Amino acid sequence: MLTTPHVLVGAAIGSQLPHAWQIVPLAAASHFVLDSIPHIQGYIEVEDLEKKEALFLLADAALAFGALFLLAKGLPNWEPIVLGGFSAVIPDFHHIYRVLFGPEKLSRYTKLHKKFHWKKNMPILPGMATQILTIILAIFVIIKFI
Repeated sequence: MLTTPHVLVGAAIGSQLPHAWQIVPLAAASHFVLDSIPHIQGYIEVEDLEKKEALFLLADAALAFGALFLLAKGLPNWEPIVLGGFSAVIPDFHHIYRVLFGPEKLSRYTKLHKKFHWKKNMPILPGMATQILTIILAIFVIIKFI
């Protein structure tokens, strides 16, 4: 799943819980749940990234964290919201570690992570619809419309 749904679902979790010890594990666990939902943009091997894929991933991350800070700005409980957003992407930090220190590093964790990913090809419309719906629901939870 793209970074934006992960970050915003983590932020939604942070908006509903009072303690970091609750937020961090639940937001991180939400990452694996979201990866198992049908969507496009399957598992990306960072060693084989092309320039356009890397730019897309950077744009997605910029959108995710830009939206996170815009939604949290001015809210009295902004800290747990931001903590939840960051915690939800912790499971993907192994990509960065592998780029820096070699693809063989953290291979057991990488195999485990891959097991959660949706593996079937999906048409673009339903594959993006699940992610857009996830983003919308997360935003509603954060701003308390639900």
